[in-house]
Order: sequence, then structure tokens, then C-alpha cells
Amino acid sequence: MFRFVFVLCALSAVLAAPQRNLSASELEEKAEIEKIQNESAHYSFDSSVNDDINDQALQRTETRDGTKVEGSYSYSDGYVRRTVHYVADENGYRIVKEDMEEIGEGPIFNPNGQADISGSQIGQYSIKLDQSDNEKHYKEVKSQ
Repeated sequence: MFRFVFVLCALSAVLAAPQRNLSASELEEKAEIEKIQNESAHYSFDSSVNDDINDQALQRTETRDGTKVEGSYSYSDGYVRRTVHYVADENGYRIVKEDMEEIGEGPIFNPNGQADISGSQIGQYSIKLDQSDNEKHYKEVKSQ
């Protein structure tokens, strides 16, 4: 406990210390480093939730290549399915395509349904309602 308090006090002192203003050359150097980092950034990810318990779905994909980001997200909620494709680059963020489709009169709860979750960083797993345990609510049914 003492270590935690000591670290917390030390961190507070650092954060409370007055920040010195950067010189013009330091600001220029910092801007150049940020520019290099932005130009060399690369990533790609995806995720999805298909929830047949609550009649909902979410999907998202995104790829970054330097200063350009492209992606899409989609959801359905029992009323509509909407998909948005976007780009963000030196011209800012903009939607390049958007689709919306009416799919029903609202979500339909299915106590025997299953929710499937997947993502490039988390793998895949599924859950169902655990009707035998009032404390737990959900049980994992498969994982990969």
C-alpha cells in the first residue's frame, strides 16, 4: 500500500509541475517526428458481433496505410441494416458510400439464440443465455 501511495504522490508531483514552453526548433522537430510516424503507420483490423439473442449485428473493418485510412462499419437493430464506407486522408474524413435497408418492425428477443463474436485481435467465441444460473447470465459455448 505504501508503494502505491508513494508512486501516486510522485506522479501527482510530476503532473502538477509547470510545463515549459517548447522552443520553435523543438516544436519543428516534434512536428517532423509526428509526420514521419503518420506516414509510416500501417494496420488492419476487423470485428463482428452477430447477436441472435437480441437480434442485433455489428461489423467493422479498417485499414491504415500511411496517412490514409479506409474502412466500413455496419449495424442492424431489428429495424434497419446500415452500412457506411469511409475514407480519412489529407482531405479529411468523408463517407464514400452509405446503404440503409429496412429489415423489420424491431428486434425480436430469442432466449435460445446464440451470439457469435469475432475479431482479428481476439479470435472467435460464442455465447448463449445461461438459464440455469441467475448470477452468470451467459455461458461460453465455443471458442477458437
